[in-house]
Amino acid sequence: MSEPINFPEQKKKDRTKIGAVIILIISALVFLPFGASAVFESFLARKTVNTYGSYAGKKITYEPGTLFFNTASSIANAYKNYGINVDDQTYYRIMHEAYRQTILNMAYTDAVKASGYSVPKDAVNRYILPAFSDENGNFSQRMYNQISQADLTSMRAEAESTLFYSRFVKDLFGTTDNAQFNKQPLYGLKCSSNEAKFLAKMGEEKHTFQTVAFSTEEYPADEAVKYAKKNADKFTKYDLSIITADGESEAAAILKQINANEITFEDAASEKSQKYYSDSEGKISGKFGYQIDSIIDNEDKVPEVKNLAAGDVSQIIQTKRGYSIFKANAASVAADFEDKEIQDAALSYIKSNEKGIIEEYFIGIAENFAAVAATADFNTACEKFSKTMIELSAFPLNYGNSGLYEKTPDDAPYLANNAAALRTVFSLKMDEISAPVVLGSNVVVFKCAGIQYDDVEDKAASIANVLEDVDNKSAQYTLMANDKVEDNFFATYLRLLQENTNK
Repeated sequence: MSEPINFPEQKKKDRTKIGAVIILIISALVFLPFGASAVFESFLARKTVNTYGSYAGKKITYEPGTLFFNTASSIANAYKNYGINVDDQTYYRIMHEAYRQTILNMAYTDAVKASGYSVPKDAVNRYILPAFSDENGNFSQRMYNQISQADLTSMRAEAESTLFYSRFVKDLFGTTDNAQFNKQPLYGLKCSSNEAKFLAKMGEEKHTFQTVAFSTEEYPADEAVKYAKKNADKFTKYDLSIITADGESEAAAILKQINANEITFEDAASEKSQKYYSDSEGKISGKFGYQIDSIIDNEDKVPEVKNLAAGDVSQIIQTKRGYSIFKANAASVAADFEDKEIQDAALSYIKSNEKGIIEEYFIGIAENFAAVAATADFNTACEKFSKTMIELSAFPLNYGNSGLYEKTPDDAPYLANNAAALRTVFSLKMDEISAPVVLGSNVVVFKCAGIQYDDVEDKAASIANVLEDVDNKSAQYTLMANDKVEDNFFATYLRLLQENTNK
């Protein structure tokens, strides 16, 4: 059996670069005059030609000369130009984006064909002209004369194809190189300047915070023992065996055989029982009281099982899955809270089942911290409670981390998707300290350390670019859900990667 396949995570700075490349690719195909396919040659060499899907019945295969292959090569080249290493860590991302872009190209090209449009020769000339420009941007006759006729023909054909495809993009979405009026394209989707300013205004106010987090993972064992002593029955040890059948009548037939000494409990547990709660010999996997509680469907029946004397067999009891017969192999043993096993069990139980108790414990500590910070200062409170302060750089109120605005800092996980917490922290006045806020596995205290405002005019320009990107991405996602698309990309890629791994 092959090892499980994991697609490696990218470093944060690489993820930022990759995002920029993907925006570039979605907006328009990257134009590569010559030799682009060589960039991805190593990936092709270890794969056979395979069909990844189809659009409108046209297969999408990965082999030299195909649109899919050339698009992957273009994206790989763009990655390299952005300083991103093209290796096993980025192959999947490149291939997937190339696949989606190929489908987009096929759909847009079909739409343009239906319109009867043809690319003017002058447009092709203008498009390839930069390939023959010198360092000053002037046309170089020498560079033009050096290219072979075959390469020139290929370049013109590729340029014509790109311009043909992009006709749809420009007509539908508009682009910055279109004829413009008042800095807006004459056709295609437009972003109102008032809309951009309105959206920019929503994100203009940014707050910085000083924070301290109390991890609920650090809940003390002695606190868990205090809880266990108040709930001692949960940690009583039981030595039980169990027989489980899916139906009540089946369980009744087994119990009848046991009572008639036609079969021993042990043999029935081994041969006739479903092993939902036990090992192969019928011994219940969980030995503590709370684990027995979790098996039985009706809590009124719990004492009937727990009170079994050594050697006793129960009547049929409905369990969470099936119908069961219990047998006590030995007498129960009361919890010894000096026993490390009991202490560990108590801590494990409370972490799994009593999250609220743990949160209340740390909320109490956090409230004490906030009181000290309010009467002294935040740094003094950090020293007293032996905590490290974390400073959150300026960010706007951005529930769900919308791409229109700066995201919530990574140092405050879960904050972006917690409306109540965001309401609390962004309601703080300058230097005000919050009540404790529960964020995932932390209880956090915030202090508003600063409030600043962005320039709305500058922000509006970037908002317009983001909206254009959103439009393009929305078109891509909508197209991928179209009935004309047969998408087998992931399954095909995974199979080929497994085949390569197993070689």
